[in-house]
Amino acid sequence: MNPADKNDFTQCSPQLLQQKRKISVYEDPRNLMLSSEDLLNYDWGRLQEHYASTMEKHGTAEEDLRAQISKLLEVFIAWSQTAIVRDETRALKRFKTQMQHVQNSEEDLEKKRKHYVNVVKAFESALALLNDRVRP
Repeated sequence: MNPADKNDFTQCSPQLLQQKRKISVYEDPRNLMLSSEDLLNYDWGRLQEHYASTMEKHGTAEEDLRAQISKLLEVFIAWSQTAIVRDETRALKRFKTQMQHVQNSEEDLEKKRKHYVNVVKAFESALALLNDRVRP
């Protein structure tokens, strides 16, 4: 066989070529036996180059996917941080509102307590006046 012809994968017998075209994933590999002459004449260097180039393409595609995933993760982290900051801001506002409500309630209760103390003093004064008038 001519060395220039080794680069052509179709240099097998027509029956073997036809058999290769009909290969199915479900087919029994024992039916695809190659002769030792076919194996000796096969261009293994070209197969190795083909394998290396295919693996390089897949490696490049994998690196592209990693880069895309990295960018998406950066966006997700930024979104997550924004959500955390927004939630913390809302929680702080809610806490301030609650504190203001408690302070207002305490002030209202203190005003009511002073009012009731003054009312009680007024009743005591009125009773004392009435008692002074009744004693003569």
